[in-house]
Amino acid sequence: MEPKIAALVCAAGVGSRMRADRPKQYLPIAGRPMLTSTVRALAAVERIDEIVVVVSPEDPYIDEVKKDFPPHVRVLRAGGSERAESVRNGLVASGWHDDVWVLVHDAARPCVRPGEVGALLDKVLSDETLDGGILAQPAADTMKRADADGNILETVPRSGLWRAATPQLFRLRPLREALSGDLTGITDEASAMERRGAKIALVPSRATNFKVTEPADRALAGLILGEKNMLPIRVGQGYDSHRLVEGRPLILGGVHIPFEKGLDGHSDADVLLHAVTDALLGAASLGDIGTHFPPSDPKWKGADSGKLLSAVLGLAKEKGWRVVNLDATVVCERPKLGAYKATIRENVAKLLDVSVDAVSIKAKTNEKMDAVGREEGMVAQAVVLLARDDGF
Repeated sequence: MEPKIAALVCAAGVGSRMRADRPKQYLPIAGRPMLTSTVRALAAVERIDEIVVVVSPEDPYIDEVKKDFPPHVRVLRAGGSERAESVRNGLVASGWHDDVWVLVHDAARPCVRPGEVGALLDKVLSDETLDGGILAQPAADTMKRADADGNILETVPRSGLWRAATPQLFRLRPLREALSGDLTGITDEASAMERRGAKIALVPSRATNFKVTEPADRALAGLILGEKNMLPIRVGQGYDSHRLVEGRPLILGGVHIPFEKGLDGHSDADVLLHAVTDALLGAASLGDIGTHFPPSDPKWKGADSGKLLSAVLGLAKEKGWRVVNLDATVVCERPKLGAYKATIRENVAKLLDVSVDAVSIKAKTNEKMDAVGREEGMVAQAVVLLARDDGF
């Protein structure tokens, strides 16, 4: 007869290191709250008869989230101030029989795979000499022991060292008893059972079964769970063109270029900065330059395009975006821009708040073809890459 298997999900913590406006288990990952993904991962294991989620008694979020839980999932408002206390309270309040095998799992490990849970069950339930088992990863990096100030004291041999993960599998009664005494130093269920001399198996799991702790962990979990939009980068493309006319200064990239003609436009007609501005607006999904600075508005007459670009950069930063790099091309027959490209590049980098190495400015001719080839105007194209600082 198959033993009864239950799962207990610890979801009473606040996850302060995530620096969010709510407990981290309720932050969205891959289009749903992290807790929902964790519960669904366990629910995909057919051998689990019931799942209990333990939350704090005052939790204001769980009632809305539990609507998406499968039918065999219960919620208990029995969480304590520490993880071990929450597990102990959950075991007592669950109503499960003493002989039930309980898989204790972190709410912040949404990337666990059903196959990994199955391997843990197979290992422990097939060996009567075992008192339990946990998923874990062998230590692959060189291990160091440090003092209180973060200075290395010694190198610790990594042979035989493992990083404990969850689920952790034990029978209910011995686990409850192990957690009933002094909980000092108890950081997981295995450490409580170790005090009782339990024989506990280490079952290898993938590195993807990690605990979401920092903001970057959340982005990585989103990628693993399939949220393509979690990749925190955006690309924008910009294009602009202006006629060359007499009686106007020629300004490119905020730099005055000596020439007998200049670019015609409502502002200073800096065709390069206009293309860069549109690329930045496009990448940040903020519209286009004409929407923000309409030529019909007299306030923008003769405006410095560098100031317009700085204003748009500020809008992008408000949405959490920063410029990674820019690649831009100016197309004209004359003047030859080779002598000015370095200065233009430095000025554009300053305007975008990036290093000069992140800016590429190229100049091309149109081989005497069309209006640009006849020196009637200039064209500029730009591609901007943005990234979010709350991503990787």
